[in-house]
Amino acid sequence: MTRNCINEKALLVRIFLIAGAFLIFFPELQAQYNFDENNQHTYQAVLSLRFAEANRLIGIEKKSDPANLLPLCFENYIDFLTLFIGENPKDYDLLKGRKSERIEKLEKGNQDSPWYNFCLAEVYLQWAFARLKFGDYTAAAFEIRKAHQLFTLNDARYPSFLINKMGLGVVHVMAGIVPDNYKWITNLMGVDGTMDGGLNEIRLVAEYAGTDNITLLYKPEALFYLAFLTANLQKNKKDALPVLACFTGQKGDFQPSKSPLLIFATASILMKTGHNDDALAQLQERSSLTQRYPFFYLDFLEGMARLNKLDYTASLFFEKFITSFKGQNYLRSACQKLAWIALLRGDTAGYHQTMKLLQTKGAGVVDEDKQASAEADGGVMPNAVLLRARLLFDGGYFSQGLGELLNNSLKTTIRSKRDLVEYNYRLGRIYHETGNYPKALEYYGKAIQQGRSEPYYFAASAAYQTGLLYENTGEWVKADSAYHVCLSINTPEYKASLSQKAKAGLNRVKKMVPKT
Repeated sequence: MTRNCINEKALLVRIFLIAGAFLIFFPELQAQYNFDENNQHTYQAVLSLRFAEANRLIGIEKKSDPANLLPLCFENYIDFLTLFIGENPKDYDLLKGRKSERIEKLEKGNQDSPWYNFCLAEVYLQWAFARLKFGDYTAAAFEIRKAHQLFTLNDARYPSFLINKMGLGVVHVMAGIVPDNYKWITNLMGVDGTMDGGLNEIRLVAEYAGTDNITLLYKPEALFYLAFLTANLQKNKKDALPVLACFTGQKGDFQPSKSPLLIFATASILMKTGHNDDALAQLQERSSLTQRYPFFYLDFLEGMARLNKLDYTASLFFEKFITSFKGQNYLRSACQKLAWIALLRGDTAGYHQTMKLLQTKGAGVVDEDKQASAEADGGVMPNAVLLRARLLFDGGYFSQGLGELLNNSLKTTIRSKRDLVEYNYRLGRIYHETGNYPKALEYYGKAIQQGRSEPYYFAASAAYQTGLLYENTGEWVKADSAYHVCLSINTPEYKASLSQKAKAGLNRVKKMVPKT
């Protein structure tokens, strides 16, 4: 398989992993869409991954109201979450045949209801993301196309049906973050859109202040989408924190501590915004949750939160993830983190032994796994000083990270050109986050100059961060140039995610750059 092909798959997975995190709530109403008290409890059980309880309630509903189409939607939602979270190929083979039967039954519903097209679109979109998890890209693209058509038709007929805007927003954001050289993806999907346009559609529900019960019910979902997207794609990740704070006022199963899905959302955002201790506390909340479908990726996240503060008990959580998870993604990354722990403990033999095991795990498609594979293939052990600085920075422990870089002798720290490029990049990142922009630009510039022809990601990431810095200071032309530099650097490490983020940056600044 060629590198370009691998990168395309990685890009697809990255885009749709972020987008797949959006598909998290699902009610219906009106005759065949009767969202009564029983169905509200079912919906909350699904959201909380209490699938056994949800299936029991679905059985009750089918007997008491056979005409209600809601049970079909909840069953599909359970299948989607099972596949998206569990990633088990055996489950995919077992469940994938159910979609057509559900679509056929839903198509017999009341076409004069705004829920008719909405429900069909949600089923298509959920199965698109499930298929993308298992590499069925062509079928997924056509299902996204179908979902977009249904959402668009519904929006034209029922413009006041606000929750439909969220489906459109999800698809439009997806279309807006695909880099130009991968436009064949959106051509296949038949979707046009922009990230800003999609976010604005989601905000219609997230910022809703009216009295419609259904829109209010969907408001936590929209807040989740908005927070997650802002943290991953907007120029300032910290803009997600005010949105995330809105969850504190939620009741019942909409509290972050009550749902593994919302624990994932809040912990991910807190970690991305330098609130590592808060993220760790959020992840530890799940210990009180029982009778849930297992969400083993939360073990991986807790391992990362512990490792970011150089707490080597993280190994217990990475080992549990590797042993328990039956999917393909992040297994190589988890092995890499175990190897790092061995290295930081002074066990170089353990590092090399674990890195040999790495290539036998997972598929190596997502960027984190590709980077782990590149490290294993390269055979070069990380620099312990730079690794500690990186982890502390990722946790938001900036002063400790800076101390690692400045309090160790350069002669003993720098062993290679890669070390030199990474050293400058790490200094740039810390100075950037602590507000010393001149120093940040100085060290980013060194990293770009020294590393743009090398196979590691530091130069491309430095260019992207330079674009963010200039964008935040209103220097649009310089930001535009830096994002283009990022896209021009061909690195196998994190190429998909960096390209996606640089394209999102270009979309934001292009309206501000003077026409020539």
